[in-house]
Amino acid sequence: MGERISVSVWVEAGRSGRLLSYDASGVEPLQAGDLVRVKLRGQLHTGIVSAEVAEIPEGVALSPVLERLETAAVDPLWQQMLEAVAQRCHTSSFQVLKTALPNGWLGHRRQSGGHGRSVLVAERLQPPPPGDSPTKRQQALLDHLEAHGPKPVTQLVEQGFGRALLKNLATQQWISLTPKLLQGEEALQGNHVELQEEPPELSAQQQQALQQWQQQPEIRQWLLWGVTGSGKTEVYLRCCQQVLEQGQSVLLLTPEIGLVPQLLQRCRQRFGDRVISFHSGLSDGERIKAWRRCRQGGANVVVGTRSAIFLPMPQLGLIVLDEEHDSSYKQESPMPCYHARDVARIRMELEGARLLFGSATPSLENWLLSQQDNSAMGLLELRDRIAARPLPPVHVVDMRQELASGHRRLLSRPLLDRLMQLPERQEQAVVLVPRRGYSTFLSCRSCGEVVMCPHCDVSLTVHRNSRGDSWLRCHWCDHRQEISDRCGHCGSTAFKPFGAGTQRVMDTLEQELEGVRLLRFDRDTTRGRDGHQRLLQQFAAGEADVLVGTQMLAKGMDLPRVTLAAVLAADGQLHRPDVRAAEESLQLMLQLAGRAGRGERPGEVLVQTYSPDHRVIRHLIDGRYGRFLEEEASVRQGAGLVPYSRACILRLAGPAASLTASTATTIAEAIGPGLRTAGWMVIGPAPAARSKVAGLSRWQLLLQGPADSALPLPAEAELRKLLPRGVHLAIDPDPLEL
Repeated sequence: MGERISVSVWVEAGRSGRLLSYDASGVEPLQAGDLVRVKLRGQLHTGIVSAEVAEIPEGVALSPVLERLETAAVDPLWQQMLEAVAQRCHTSSFQVLKTALPNGWLGHRRQSGGHGRSVLVAERLQPPPPGDSPTKRQQALLDHLEAHGPKPVTQLVEQGFGRALLKNLATQQWISLTPKLLQGEEALQGNHVELQEEPPELSAQQQQALQQWQQQPEIRQWLLWGVTGSGKTEVYLRCCQQVLEQGQSVLLLTPEIGLVPQLLQRCRQRFGDRVISFHSGLSDGERIKAWRRCRQGGANVVVGTRSAIFLPMPQLGLIVLDEEHDSSYKQESPMPCYHARDVARIRMELEGARLLFGSATPSLENWLLSQQDNSAMGLLELRDRIAARPLPPVHVVDMRQELASGHRRLLSRPLLDRLMQLPERQEQAVVLVPRRGYSTFLSCRSCGEVVMCPHCDVSLTVHRNSRGDSWLRCHWCDHRQEISDRCGHCGSTAFKPFGAGTQRVMDTLEQELEGVRLLRFDRDTTRGRDGHQRLLQQFAAGEADVLVGTQMLAKGMDLPRVTLAAVLAADGQLHRPDVRAAEESLQLMLQLAGRAGRGERPGEVLVQTYSPDHRVIRHLIDGRYGRFLEEEASVRQGAGLVPYSRACILRLAGPAASLTASTATTIAEAIGPGLRTAGWMVIGPAPAARSKVAGLSRWQLLLQGPADSALPLPAEAELRKLLPRGVHLAIDPDPLEL
């Protein structure tokens, strides 16, 4: 008998997959990245070889590898990227692989078409058959195939050639229709990009931005800072075109699935069948098909959400993050808790791709990079809207005065009056309910005072237990204090927790606005496939006068008839217990303001608040976001807060509060010495902001250390050894919510 050898194979079994050993003696030599067929619990599975071969000890019986399906199915460079993400997110490479692979690509289901892509291809036959001449439409298709060569039927249908036309030509033997399995070298290749539409003329600022990007290829990262409606998408498309003409591919990411259809349409109008869609709204089969097509290489444009950042693209030349400031690019659970921005930078380093971050309200982190003198990030600016349309003016309604004059309703009188005029003017409005977050803060309705933490620049949060007891707590330093029934600033008894949701607002609007048609736009009403697109199409078609929703309203929608953007209860954003509350509040309100006045009619913004003197409201009115960033950077630097320090949260969840809390204490004691040696500190354990979810008690540890330092934690596997049965751990490096 010859030497018996084994391989480690990653199979999709359980929540995180499993790494199992198999006997590879009966198949040709295997290497890491090969795709193999194995058996697990009597079922056939597709798995990925993870480790090099090793000799099987005597007396050990292993199940055999049945066959090798594909050599080097997982590219070594792509694997290297996953390992780098695992290291940054402090988790296993298998956990990252599970996230990166589409559901069903591995597992026990055999996919049709193998691991290639089977398509029906139309090809013109030469010489043409004798008989009648083709019709005008038939001749157009024949000329198209003559000029461009064989093309998949799906692409021809997308370009307007009907299936009946194709079938008729095949019957007359003018063309052949042949199923074909496409491999990597047969994907869309080459540097000839056939544009499907004539691009519009660029504004002077767009032209200047594009020239900067083209003439300085040595700068790998760029921030495109353009006000809402300034034409950032057209700049993206021009940059994409250049990359495609070089035979490379593009990843174009957007933060919300609701924004995909609009961006996808723009890209397909420009680049036709080179555009691929990838997001959670697709079926498993559609995602697998898109994933395979990307892996085959070629000059493609992928339009997708956060998860698309992991797509294997052998000739990746450009990654675009539209609305780069958006928190949806960060995954908080399950692990790995990655940020698409960080993964994009890893791919830039490994694969040589360029990065283009776009926003009207850039993140503080990227703005700081763009201000450095070492060309770490170039800055492109679009300061004016297309066609010189003005930015809408901002009107602030002081809700303290509304209360003092006897008006105690949720909607102020100026807002009610303006909404009632919409049907007559044939205009539309979007009304934002800042419902982000889960708990309320304590504020005075008389003077607008908010109870703040004496140690941190965040509001204290109202907490309640099952017995009905209430107290105030800081989520940053864990400071606690009792709730007073009077305002400490003015003595008023109008001192209550603050907060309202979309459903309550809808109920109020229905009572107050007779004859005004309403539409609700939030996560509850946009569920299901194409839910976002369906509601937006209804609104764009004029089926409602007012669109009421959460933060989703502010993200990238282009609705020409919207002339009013309103913010209810802005204080819900301003006083969130988070160090990023000011930045994210201003980003949200400026983005919402950008929805108004995008058509021919001018727009306006109306903001209801009990804190009209808040610095965020001041910067919203003057519209100078750059000045705010300078001020915010100074505040953060003075307090030693991110990004001038680094943070990590260890989240624990278990069936009982006492067990979860004691586990958190055990972990804190175990990691404390190593953290202190590295200059880090541990805050907590403390109850999580949402202390109980789905029956599980939640506690957390906040770790804080020097900026840009490595995370001084033991391996994830070592930390998990400290967990009792039933208690779960999640590691979130660089969390967005602290």
